[in-house]
Amino acid sequence: MRSLIITGALALASAPSVAEPLQPALAAPTHAGFPLQVSPLSGGEGTVEQADTNAYSLPQANLSMTRRLDFSVGNSFFRNPWVEAPASTDARDGLGPLFNTNSCQGCHIKDGRGHPPAAGEFPVSLFLRLAVPADPEQDAEVLRQHGFKPAPVYGSQLQTAALPAAKPEADLVTDWQPVQETLADGTVIELRKPVYRIENPNYGPLPDDLLVSPRVAPQMIGMGLLEAIPLADLKALADPNDTDNDGISGKLNQVWDLATRQTLPGRFGLKAAEPDVHQQSMGAFAGDMGLTSSIKPATDCTPE
Repeated sequence: MRSLIITGALALASAPSVAEPLQPALAAPTHAGFPLQVSPLSGGEGTVEQADTNAYSLPQANLSMTRRLDFSVGNSFFRNPWVEAPASTDARDGLGPLFNTNSCQGCHIKDGRGHPPAAGEFPVSLFLRLAVPADPEQDAEVLRQHGFKPAPVYGSQLQTAALPAAKPEADLVTDWQPVQETLADGTVIELRKPVYRIENPNYGPLPDDLLVSPRVAPQMIGMGLLEAIPLADLKALADPNDTDNDGISGKLNQVWDLATRQTLPGRFGLKAAEPDVHQQSMGAFAGDMGLTSSIKPATDCTPE
């Protein structure tokens, strides 16, 4: 997560902006040495002046017509549902056999953030990442190429939906426990804590040492800018030894690049687990919808 925080901050610092700055009298103050927003347009000339539910789903305002066509093609892949193969809709078939949703927008709602399910609600934009404890020596290659050791039968994530001829891996149930906290002034407030349960596993018992990590779909706006940041900038801002003494340090996550077959810094995903937009997208297609591709020829559906 630290790597994502680092690259996310870089995206804000490095995003191009050619808008006129505010007058000095209106410039934002700084906080802990970091300048805040000083431009009236957060995206410069690419800013879209729209504030309704479709605000995140529009192309940048300064894209050329050719790029707008590219955006429209990509956006159709993002919005349209996929179906079981074979189908007359041969440009959108191949779903499953196990999946979490049948469209990208099913999780990233209107290109915005998803949400955890309410009590008793089916988890639409949240899934559980699955893993088991790994041995650093025996599982070194798995850790190098995958980052963690998937569950032996249920794979890397829990798929809660399936095609009619198959069964979902299991049901994900979310319970909310009330938690009381006392603020500094003595005020007592009540929060709620999610507790996740996996019920009705259809492919054998779950491992006793199963590790789970809930993932809510993040917003998509501006994420592609992370790919434009020079690697030298990422390394300079990581500052693993806090040499600038600002109290902030981190390190770049090292991940496996499927195209080049080498380890590269991660930039995308909730824990910076993918090196570029292409691999992140193909990973989501395979894991979330069961759709294979040239760099992801297998889904998360194990032989079992």
